Amino acid sequence: MPSLSNDQVPKPLTYTLMYHGLWAALFLMTTVLYWAIFLYSGQDTFRALVPPLGLLFFAVVAGIGCWLAYTTRLAILLGQASWDDAFTLSSWSSWAVLIFAPASLVIWQWVIIPASHAMGLQEGWGGVPGVLTEGAIKVEVIVWWLSHLLSLRGLIRGRRDYVRPEAPVEVETAPIASTA
Repeated sequence: MPSLSNDQVPKPLTYTLMYHGLWAALFLMTTVLYWAIFLYSGQDTFRALVPPLGLLFFAVVAGIGCWLAYTTRLAILLGQASWDDAFTLSSWSSWAVLIFAPASLVIWQWVIIPASHAMGLQEGWGGVPGVLTEGAIKVEVIVWWLSHLLSLRGLIRGRRDYVRPEAPVEVETAPIASTA
């Protein structure tokens, strides 16, 4: 990605791209690291590979956000989007994370884990791989949420600083004639 000046793309928009990209990479690296550790430690294939799939899911979601933030940045550079449009799209992506992250944690904890136990998959979730993955998902998703809360704060300030409101239109009025 080329280095751009603040006049070409405002920093808050670059930070939003950075947050999405950072989290896509972090979720993906945690997934691959867990797969390697669990396989190397001698866990059976199912127990080693299935629990970290939750982290891979979040890597894909964050990757989609990164792609959207990058296309927004490109649209600014190509003159296909205004800064106001870019701030709006970036705000939507951060709001999506702020809504999606807690909802996904609730679904993970109260639907997916109990459903896996009900289907007899507790063998795959039991033991160290399942416990470590559940803990990693909770911690990483909460910090992911917090980082996008900061991103949204920066976007709000950035919109105020970089997108100037248009000058108010002055309406001419006729003087009121007095009847006295």
